[in-house]
Amino acid sequence: MRLPIRHNGDYIVEFDQLTVHGREAAGGYGLTFVMRGNRQPCQSKMVLFDINLSLSLADPSRPLLASIPSSDRLIKCHDFPSSEQIAFETVLNREHINAMEEYRQEKDLKLNLGLRALVASGDELLSSFDCTDIALPREQWLSALKNAGYRSTLLFEVPLPTTSDGLATLISKAQEFIEIGHYKDAVMQCRHIVEQVESLREDKQASASANKMAHSSERREMSSIARLLSLREQLKNICQLGAHGTEEFTRSQAKAILGMTMALLAEPTVGLRQ
Repeated sequence: MRLPIRHNGDYIVEFDQLTVHGREAAGGYGLTFVMRGNRQPCQSKMVLFDINLSLSLADPSRPLLASIPSSDRLIKCHDFPSSEQIAFETVLNREHINAMEEYRQEKDLKLNLGLRALVASGDELLSSFDCTDIALPREQWLSALKNAGYRSTLLFEVPLPTTSDGLATLISKAQEFIEIGHYKDAVMQCRHIVEQVESLREDKQASASANKMAHSSERREMSSIARLLSLREQLKNICQLGAHGTEEFTRSQAKAILGMTMALLAEPTVGLRQ
C-alpha cells in the first residue's frame, strides 16, 4: 500500500500501513481505519487539513462511502522527517457490511482507498487526491466485525438456557466456519446442534415418527407440532451431508441452514424450552 498526500507532485506524507478496528455503535457498526506512514521534511511552512478517506469495493469498483473525515484536524509539516498516523472513524449500517461480506466471501477484503486533502503553503492552497487498492487480511477484518457486534446480527436472537454452553459453542463454531469459508463444516455444526436439542428434549423418536408420517397417507392429520418435528428431522437429514456426504455447500446454503436451525431453536415446541 502506498497512499500519499502531495504538493505540486511531491510527496509530503506517504502512508504505507492500514489497520481496521471495530467497536459497537448505536444503530450500526463502528469502524476505525488507521493509516500509518512517514512525513517528509518541508523547507517552507505547510499545513494539511480537510483530510478525507473514501472507500470502494475493488474489482469491480463500487463506492461504499464517499467521504470519511479524519479525526485529526490538521497536520503541520516541519523541516525534519517524522512518522505520521491518522485515523478515520465511521459507522456502517447492516446493508454496508452485508454487501462487503457478500463481496468478500471467504477471502481477504479488497478495497479501493481514496485520500483527499487540502494543502496550504504561504498564500497557496492546493488540493491533493490519490487512490490505491489494498487487500485487508481476513483475520483482521473478522476481528473488527466481531468487536463491532456484527456477528450477532447473522443469527436470530435466541435466549439459551444457562446449561447450554455446549450449544453456544456449536453456534459460534458454525458462524466462524461460514466467515472463513468452511461451509460444509458449518453445516456439520448444525447437525450437532439439532442432535443436542433432541437429547435435551428426549424426543428423537417422536421426530423420526413425525417425519415418517409426513411421507404417508396420514400426513393430512398431522398437527402443527408434528409437522415442525418433521421439518426438524428433514433439516437434520440435510445436515447429514455435512457430516458424511461428499457434496459441497455454498455460502448461501450454509447461511440458510444455520438460519433454519436457529429458527427451530427459537420455537419452544420443537426447539429449546424457555
